[in-house]
Amino acid sequence: MNSKKWIKVFVALSFLGVVFVGIFNYSVDSLGIIQTNSYLDKAAKDLASGKIVAGLQNFDERTFRKKIIRNLNYEPEWVAIGSSRTMQLRKRMFLIPSAKFQNYSVSGAVIEDYIALLQTHKKKFGIYPKNVILGIDPWVFNKHNSETRYLTLFEEYMEFVHLLGLSKKNEVEDRNNFQKVFSLEYALENLKFMRNSYKNGFRNYYIVHTIDTNDYLREPDGSIQYPFKLRNPDFEEVQKKAISYTKGSVYKLEKFEALEIKIFEKLIDFLKKKKINIYFYLPPYNPVSYDILIKNKKYKIIGSVEEYLTKYANDKNITIIGSYNPHKYDLKNEGFFDGMHGLDSVYSKLFKNYNLTKP
Repeated sequence: MNSKKWIKVFVALSFLGVVFVGIFNYSVDSLGIIQTNSYLDKAAKDLASGKIVAGLQNFDERTFRKKIIRNLNYEPEWVAIGSSRTMQLRKRMFLIPSAKFQNYSVSGAVIEDYIALLQTHKKKFGIYPKNVILGIDPWVFNKHNSETRYLTLFEEYMEFVHLLGLSKKNEVEDRNNFQKVFSLEYALENLKFMRNSYKNGFRNYYIVHTIDTNDYLREPDGSIQYPFKLRNPDFEEVQKKAISYTKGSVYKLEKFEALEIKIFEKLIDFLKKKKINIYFYLPPYNPVSYDILIKNKKYKIIGSVEEYLTKYANDKNITIIGSYNPHKYDLKNEGFFDGMHGLDSVYSKLFKNYNLTKP
C-alpha cells in the first residue's frame, strides 16, 4: 500500500474514532453538561419538587445547581452560598418552617461562584434573593486558589461581572461544553462513570423518603447528607484525618500571601445597594487542624482573613456567624468528620443564637 492510501486509511480511522468518541460522550454525558434531558435534569426536577435525592456522585455540581434553580416553583427568600463547608446548613436549623430557603453551595466555592450563582438566581426570578448567607472560606481571597469549576457558569458570571464594572483577565479556558463531546478526557471520565453505574445496577440516583438512608443525599432545601460513616464517624480516625489535612499542600491555601479583596468588596457593595440582607458565615476548622495551621507561617493568614472580615463586617453592619477558630465556640474534634468539615451539631450550635427566623 502506497503512502497516499496509508494517509487515507489513517484519516478515515481517525474520523471514525472521533465520531465514536462523540457518540459515546453524548450518550453517557456523566457530568450532565451536554444533553438537555440527562439524569441530572431529572434529579434536579425531583429535588426541586420536594423529593430527597440519593446516590448522586461524581457530577458537575454547578451544572446541577443551575438546573435545580431553573426548576424551582417558588422563590427562595433565603439563600446560602459557600463551599462543601456550608453544604450542611439546613432550613430547620435556623428558620421557621414557612421560610423559603435554598442552599446553593458547591464544592470549593470561590468569589466567582457567589457571583455566578446569584446571577443564576436573578435570571430565574427576576430579582436577587432578599437574604444571602455567604459561607466564606479563607481561600476565597487567595488569587492562587486555582479554582476554575465556576467556568461551568461562565455566562452568568460574566453578566454579573459586567454589572459590577469589572473585567476578568486571562480567561483562557474553553467554556463551550459541547466541545467535550469529542474530548478523549471526557470519554475516560464517562467510562469510569459507566463502570460505577454498572456496579449500582445502572441506577444514577434514586428517591428516598427519609434522611435515615446510608448514602449521599440531597434534601429539598439543597443541603447535603453524607453516608452514615461520615455522619457518625470514628473520632480517632477523624483526628488522624485532621492531622493529615495539615500535611503537604493544604487545600487551596498554598501561595497565599495577600488578600485579594477587590471583587469581593465590589460584590458586597452591589448587594448592599440592592437592600439585600447579607450574613457572613465563617466555617470553623477542626481544632486539631486549626491549632497546627495557625502556628505555621504559611497558613497564619487564616487569622488575617478573619481579622479582615470582622473589621469589614463591622464597617458594613453585616452579621458574622461562626469563626475559623473553633475554640471561640468550644468546638472539639468530636464535632467534625475530618479536618475542615463540621457535623450538623456544629451548624446548629453556631446558628441557634441568631435571630434569623423571619424571612
